Amino acid sequence: MLILPAIDLKDGCCVRLTQGEKEKIKVYDQDPFAVAAGFIAAGAEMIHIVDLDGAFSGVTKNLEVVRRISLELKPKIEFGGGVRDEKTLEYLLEIGISRVVLGTIAVESPELLKLLVTKYAKYLAIGIDARDGRVATRGWEKTTTVDATTLAKQVAEIGIERVIYTDIAQDGMLSGPNIKMTQKLAQESKLKITASGGIGKLADITQLKTLELDGVDSCIIGKAIYEQKFTLDEAIRIAK
Repeated sequence: MLILPAIDLKDGCCVRLTQGEKEKIKVYDQDPFAVAAGFIAAGAEMIHIVDLDGAFSGVTKNLEVVRRISLELKPKIEFGGGVRDEKTLEYLLEIGISRVVLGTIAVESPELLKLLVTKYAKYLAIGIDARDGRVATRGWEKTTTVDATTLAKQVAEIGIERVIYTDIAQDGMLSGPNIKMTQKLAQESKLKITASGGIGKLADITQLKTLELDGVDSCIIGKAIYEQKFTLDEAIRIAK
């Protein structure tokens, strides 16, 4: 299982939110470049970076730091947050981003998503962030009536191969991922799944590994590392 350490960017700083709420923000580091360098030194094969300003506003605002991380450190980067047009997507690929996560447009602009898939399928993943099984968009501020599993099946039909699934209620809580829903999403969609939200102890990674045969091949870890519940290298070792 691949471990992706997370860097969430807001106003140029490395932060974490609790359950995606802007009011529940904690700044962990003012130098995300140094954080990324530390993750690489610890053995990270890919880093998950989210532009929270972009997710909330629809306009990516932290691209300069992402550009520097990509061009100077040259890690594999999975990036999301406010990517809602082809121009931004093209720029991200130009600076070396390995995988771009699209979320809001999967719900609000399905025709645009289909167009992007025809051109960039191998670089795309869909972020499905759900609250009580319903998809949330625009930085999780808008909860839709769209069922998470239904959306996963729909994007699979148009050529998407991977979903990053986050249970919003678990995110930042350190109480464990939503194993049941993660497994259901994987089994019903037949997609590759990256699990996100709630990992708080090494045993959570071990539990997620039991879903590998269902297609859950990776997980994103953020707060647990920043809160020193365990180290990134410990997580990588137990995930092998």
